[in-house]
Amino acid sequence: MTIDALHRASPVVLDGGFATALEARGHDLSGRLWSARLLRVAPLEVVAVHRSFVDAGAEIVISASYQASYAGYVAAGLTEEECDADLDASIRLARQGADSRALVAASVGPYGAHLADGSEYTGYPAVSRATLREFHARRLERLVAAEPDLVAIETIPEVLEAEVVVDLLTDIAPDLPYWVSFSGASGARLTGGAPFAEAVAVAGSAAVAVGVNCTAPQHIDELLETADPSVPYVIYPNAGATYDPGTKTWTEDGSAQFAPATVQRWSDLGARFIGGCCGIDADGIHGIADAVRV
Repeated sequence: MTIDALHRASPVVLDGGFATALEARGHDLSGRLWSARLLRVAPLEVVAVHRSFVDAGAEIVISASYQASYAGYVAAGLTEEECDADLDASIRLARQGADSRALVAASVGPYGAHLADGSEYTGYPAVSRATLREFHARRLERLVAAEPDLVAIETIPEVLEAEVVVDLLTDIAPDLPYWVSFSGASGARLTGGAPFAEAVAVAGSAAVAVGVNCTAPQHIDELLETADPSVPYVIYPNAGATYDPGTKTWTEDGSAQFAPATVQRWSDLGARFIGGCCGIDADGIHGIADAVRV
C-alpha cells in the first residue's frame, strides 16, 4: 500500500493520542522522553498501541519518535547512539503494529519538544534558523534511512521551523511524501503567533497535506476557513484539554471523541486526513472511521 492508494473521496483516518493510550495501559510518561522512553523499556507495548489504533480503523500510524532527539537524549542522560537505536526502533515497531494494514509516518516533533516545557504550545521566535537546522538534520536522516512510508512534521509553532524541516527533507529525501502540521490557536493563528494562512504556504511540492494537530477542536473550523491550501488539509486535534508543562499532564476537561457531524464538517472544509492527538483514544479513532465511511 502507498500513500497514493489512500487518495479517494472520503478522508484518510489517522491514529490517536499515542501517549494517551500508553498512560491508559498504566505507563508513567512524566519524564523528559515522554512516550519515546518506552521504545527501549517496553517495545511490545509500543507495538500493541499502534495495533490498537489500526484495529480501530487507522490507515496511517505515526511513530513514537516525536520526543526522540539527540539534544533531548543527552539532556536525559542518554547517548546519541541510544537515540539512533530508538529512532530506528520507532519505525520498526510502528511497522509491526501496522500489521501490513496501515502506512507508517515517521513523527518529527518540534524543537520545543526536547525542552520538555510545553514550548510547542507557546513558540520560540528567538531560536535561529541555524539552531533549528542543527537540531533536525541528523534525526531526519536517521528516520528517513529507517524507511517510513511518509514523514509527519508535527506540532510546529513557528513558520521558520517548518521551512527548515521542509528544506532539509527536500535535500535528504526529495521523493518521500510528508505532511506539515502546526500547533494552532484561536484567531486562526499558530501558537507561535503567525497567521495559519501564512503557515500553509510553507508546504512544498512533496507535501501530501498541511494542517494542524494537538490543537483544541473548537479552533479547527476557524483555522481551516482562513486558508486556501494548494494541498489537502491534515487535522488531528486534541481532546480540548489544557496542558500543564510543570506536571506534564492534561486537565480532565475535553472529550475523547468527536461528534460525527463535527468530523463531517471538517471534511467539508477540506480535511482529507483526520485523526486525533492527546486525549483521543482508540474508541475516538473508531468514531472518526465510522463518521468518514458513512
